[in-house]
Amino acid sequence: MLADCESCASKATELAKLRAANDELKSLLRELDKLCTLQAADLERYRVACQRLKQNEPEHAPREQLQLVFEQVLASMAEPANDAPGDEAAAPDGEPQAEPEQPKAPPKKKPEGHGRRGAVDLAKLHVERVAVDPPEVIAAGGEGYARIGEETSDRIAFRQASHFVLRIVRSKWAKVAPGEARTIVCAPTPPSVWPRTVADPSVIVQILLGKYDLCLPLHRQERASPRQGFYLPRSTQCGWLGEAYDYVYRIVDAMMAEACATAHCIATDATGAPVRKHGKCARWHVFVFLADRDHVIFRAVRDHTSASIATLLGDYRGALLSDAASIYDALHREHGLLAVFCWAHVRRYFWYCRETDPAIANEALAILSKLFQVERETQGIPMPARTAERARRATPVLDLFDAWIARTRPRATTRTPLAAALTYYDNQREGLRRFLKDGRLRIDNNLSEQQLRHVVLGRRNWTFFENPNGLRWYAVFRSLIASCALHGIEPQDYLEEILRLAPHWSTTRMLELSPKHWAATRAALTADEREIIRRPWEAPKTVAADVIEAAA
Repeated sequence: MLADCESCASKATELAKLRAANDELKSLLRELDKLCTLQAADLERYRVACQRLKQNEPEHAPREQLQLVFEQVLASMAEPANDAPGDEAAAPDGEPQAEPEQPKAPPKKKPEGHGRRGAVDLAKLHVERVAVDPPEVIAAGGEGYARIGEETSDRIAFRQASHFVLRIVRSKWAKVAPGEARTIVCAPTPPSVWPRTVADPSVIVQILLGKYDLCLPLHRQERASPRQGFYLPRSTQCGWLGEAYDYVYRIVDAMMAEACATAHCIATDATGAPVRKHGKCARWHVFVFLADRDHVIFRAVRDHTSASIATLLGDYRGALLSDAASIYDALHREHGLLAVFCWAHVRRYFWYCRETDPAIANEALAILSKLFQVERETQGIPMPARTAERARRATPVLDLFDAWIARTRPRATTRTPLAAALTYYDNQREGLRRFLKDGRLRIDNNLSEQQLRHVVLGRRNWTFFENPNGLRWYAVFRSLIASCALHGIEPQDYLEEILRLAPHWSTTRMLELSPKHWAATRAALTADEREIIRRPWEAPKTVAADVIEAAA
């Protein structure tokens, strides 16, 4: 009996020690779990930091590789491809099922040649003829030789461009008539020339395009100016750009007002724009708005917030194509804007998975490549047929992607790029599928990002904007230049003509001077207005031209 009691006591003591050891191990495991969580968070921060420091790389994968992976995904999912070549659905009686006739996109243009001469168009270049005679003929003075033809060869040459002085000579005339007092009349200043400004709009456009199209800071243009004939300080350039801004900013305001009033879909994105400030740069932001195929508009704001974007869009109530950033949530929730999200961002999330889950990333990229292929092949189909055709071809791809997502989700662990990609897709799924119901909606927001690349490239050249006014100048001039590219207009000719015409144009009709409406506006100009946009040195000779030339 005593032995049994001693045995029980020994076991109780051993059990107590084991429980204490177990509690100690559990406590240690909890600490290790906390440590692992902290380390995972640190690794994620380091990964994001490395990603930001890494130079941008094209998100391209070999097409053949994606096709091979896509076929493997189909085999594993046991589903047929939606539009695989040679894959015909069989009718119940065994006969091939006839496909309904589908609208066809217009044929694509054949790519132009890439030869050394064939790729260069010389049609618009002025030709200067240089005659070369054989030395024997020159020595003989042509005697004993008969010209029987010639051989020609073309070279592309460059003559240094230069500024010139536009001297406006306004003739003065005295009216002489018997019995009348002598009166003197003087020609007025041509309306195409800005009053009280030494610069002609033609030279201002060169500075404007250099900075806001070619990303050449004013100090670089100042350094290059002596090569063109005279020194042009940057302070003078700033003064000229400020006057040009005062004439044209209302055009961009009118473009934004029309976009908010009439656009079916506005695509938007934003990037940082540092502005110089005492101590360090203030971080401003540049938003870009692509209103259908009408306008490209840049706007600068101090804060990247929902209130800022709501102020910019005003009363707009259409569709908003964005990257699903949180600042747009208030627009969808409180202002009723239709949320349309970007499939290129979905693809980018899976692209980032290549380092941790390469096989899964390639499968996602392969499926999404088929979706973008559908978008490209249906691009030229006119509305409303495009809506039905694109939905017919894209729906099976989306169904396959959803099935693949459901199969892949159990393999994703927390705090990994794959988990982030799956979460992003789950959260934006409804907005990502909006394009199926409206053929006018794009499946990606790449055009907005392409427009903002110019801001990023400019940051690398001039580092920061000198002040908020400089940032506003950038937004206005870049809006006009980008809209010219959208409508196939040469920005140099357009900007020069509107800078001549804008001082004489009604401020209530500024929208007519926008790139979208400029072709119609220019065709409807009166004779006096056409005289305004004509360059002064291209105007016909005056009555006194011969007298002035003789005096010179």
